[in-house]
Amino acid sequence: MENQGEISELNPYSQTLLDAVLEAIPSWLALKSETVAPGIEIDTPSIVNSTLEFVRANMTELLSTDVDEQRANPLHLLRQSTRFITSALRDAGVPPVKRDEFDQQSMPDDIYAFGPLTWRDLSEEAHDAGITWGAWKAATVLTRRRAEGKLS
Repeated sequence: MENQGEISELNPYSQTLLDAVLEAIPSWLALKSETVAPGIEIDTPSIVNSTLEFVRANMTELLSTDVDEQRANPLHLLRQSTRFITSALRDAGVPPVKRDEFDQQSMPDDIYAFGPLTWRDLSEEAHDAGITWGAWKAATVLTRRRAEGKLS
């Protein structure tokens, strides 16, 4: 992604997605950490804040990039955002969870299987916003390819 210094305003589909994701992060992290490490004390507010800052900055940059120039997807960024909770759990001595071979190969750093595989892993609101955003992006790309004569 090209860093243009100032981020342009997001389109309504992208803004709705970003808002839904940011809203879901605290509950998502709390639920996942309680599932993986029940009763383990970690600095949850700091982890949530770091994750929110990471996601806000990176998703805003991604979603403000023209769809033809995007080289990542929002779920990929969310999977990267698990670095903060992963680090805290590793420092607390929590052993990695058992994962299948595909997960180990495709997401080697996600040793606690936090990374969302779908929007629904975050929340129903994030799911709806993610599906709508994906449909908008696909329609935008198809409309452009048709205008370029690349699709009939």
